[in-house]
Formats: sequence, structure tokens, C-alpha cells
Amino acid sequence: MAEKGKINAKKLIFLTFVSRVVVTITYWPALNSPPSNQDLWISNIFSIVIQLILSIPVYFLYKKFPNQSIIEYSQTIFGKVVGKAIGFLIVLFFIHMVVLTLGQFNLFITTAVMPDTPTLFFTISMLIFCAYAVSKGIQVLGRISEIVAVLVMISITSLALLLLKDMDIKELTPVMEKGILPVLSGGFTIATRSIEVLAMAMILPKLDNPKKAKGVFIKGNLVTLLFWTVMTVTIIAVLGIDEAQSRTFPYFSIVRIATMGNFMERIDAIHMGIWVLGVFIKIFFFYYLAVLGLGQLFNMKDYKPLIIPLGALIVPLVALMAANAVELSNFTSYKILTWYSLLYMFIIPLILLVIGLIRKKGVIKK
Repeated sequence: MAEKGKINAKKLIFLTFVSRVVVTITYWPALNSPPSNQDLWISNIFSIVIQLILSIPVYFLYKKFPNQSIIEYSQTIFGKVVGKAIGFLIVLFFIHMVVLTLGQFNLFITTAVMPDTPTLFFTISMLIFCAYAVSKGIQVLGRISEIVAVLVMISITSLALLLLKDMDIKELTPVMEKGILPVLSGGFTIATRSIEVLAMAMILPKLDNPKKAKGVFIKGNLVTLLFWTVMTVTIIAVLGIDEAQSRTFPYFSIVRIATMGNFMERIDAIHMGIWVLGVFIKIFFFYYLAVLGLGQLFNMKDYKPLIIPLGALIVPLVALMAANAVELSNFTSYKILTWYSLLYMFIIPLILLVIGLIRKKGVIKK
């Protein structure tokens, strides 16, 4: 492949952080997932252990195939026919993530901000910017992610501080009201939403220092956990669990409550700008993975000729698969997305790892 760019560990951590929290910031789907009560913040803490467990197959596959992506070592392990079929499924998953993210972006913008503007306008506008960015490669993605991640962190922290006066810590009690099993179930659900684990199977070969791969998983999860917990506590303490669950956009609701003394109100516009940048990063990321994966699948020297055709395919897919708010909400609920994500981020890599070990493929350590 012509893409020879590299990314350092810090930028990769920031990239995965932005990708993980950006949709959560607005929709917060975990509120209506187990444990479905004020213990959600405890589920966040448990989720980090589960996330690390789910990352094990991808990490060890990288250690065995340090110079290959999952698209490439699928063919090394299973041969061209089966390997390419697995690679094609993974590319479809990345495309689907672009479609879902665009659908969620459109739904929020047209519901909360600009209800009279056609969703097609937002779809095409976002894809044009992302297509141009994808053509610039992984290094540009890393640099932009670093800037946006800092803005997102400042936004989350500032909002929590501004809303301290509105928080009621009693809303976080009683602790473990339904016992530990629903809390653990919630941790599992949250962990399976970290689809960036599969993205690591594409990106890790581009890490400039392979020794820092383990740190990317651990530090990335810790940073995400910290800010997830801050946001969860803020939402529940300000709105209460019942009110939060009834809101379509709970985090945006508390943004509108926040003010800075008597000199700055309606800081939701600032939040909106940062959120749009975050959505741009997430779509950019998975769009890039999709075209990179297709290029590797068909042994192309350059993935760039695929950018525009794939973008043209995504536009009608958004209209078909993510235009209906009810269907979008149902698919992204824990009852469906949990198992869909688990298949790609854990089960397929686990099968590849086991078969690779049996067939003694990849780097064999003595």
C-alpha cells in the first residue's frame, strides 16, 4: 500500500478516546442499558477490565503479525478465499460504523438544532470534508485527533465544574441497589461498545514504536474510563436517573443548564462545535479504515482511488439504513449492538488467534 504514514502512541490514544466518547456525549445509550439505574457509574469502572479482556485477541494477533493488519493476516491464517471473505466482512463493518455515525449525527442536528434542513445536506457536507481528510492519511488523522481530544477533555471537565452547584449526590444512591450482577452486566455492555478494539487491528502496524502497543490499550481505556465516569456522574447527579433516561439527548440537556456566572450563557453552541469536530474525527477514522481495508483486500498500491466511490456508496446507505430514528435507536440499543460488536471485536479475532496458533502462523516465539 502507498500509505506509509505512522502514528505515535499518544496520538493513537487520543484518537481512540475521541472516537469512543463522541456519540456517547450526546446520546448516552448506556442509560437505558443494564443496570438501568444510578449504579451506571460503577458499571463504567468494571467495564475497563472487560475491555482489556476483549482486547487480548487483537493484541496477541498484533504480536504474531506485527507488520500486517487484520485484513492481511486473515489471509495468512486461512488462505486467500476464506481470508478475503473475513476481510470483506470487516470492511463492511467499518462502512456500517460510518453509516451509523452519520445517521446519529444527522438525527441530533435535525432534531435539536436545524430541524428544517434536509439530512442529505449534512450527510454530503460531512463526507466531503472527511473524504478530503482521508486522502491525507493517518498522520493528519493523528494530528487533528490530538487537538480535538484536548478540546473534548476541556469541554467535559469545564461542564462538570460549572454544574457542581446543580448536582445532588443523593441521586447516586443507593449503591448497588439491585446487586452486583446487573452492574457487571452493564460493564460488559459498555465494554462491547468499544469497537475501536477492532480498529486497533488495522492501525497498530502503523504505530511508530511497537513496544508501546500495550500502553495504547491500557492508557486509552483509562483515559476513556475517567471521562466516561465524570460525564455519567454529572448527568445522573444533575438530572436524576429517571429524568436522564427520558431525555433523547441527556448530555446536551445538561449543557443547556450550565452557565458561567452572569456573563456567558447558552454555552451549548461551544459544546456543539466541539461535538461536531469529534463526529468528524470518528467518521474520518472509520472511513479511512474502510478504504484502507478495501485497498489491502484487493492488493492495491494506493487506496485513494477508492475514497470517492466509497463515499458515493455511503450516501444512499445512510438514507436506507440510518434515516429512521426508531430503527436507528433499536439497532444501537444494548440488545442488538452488544452482540453485533462482540462478534467483530472479540469473536472473529479470537478465532483468528486460535487457528493461527494451531497452524503455527506468524511470529513463533521460542
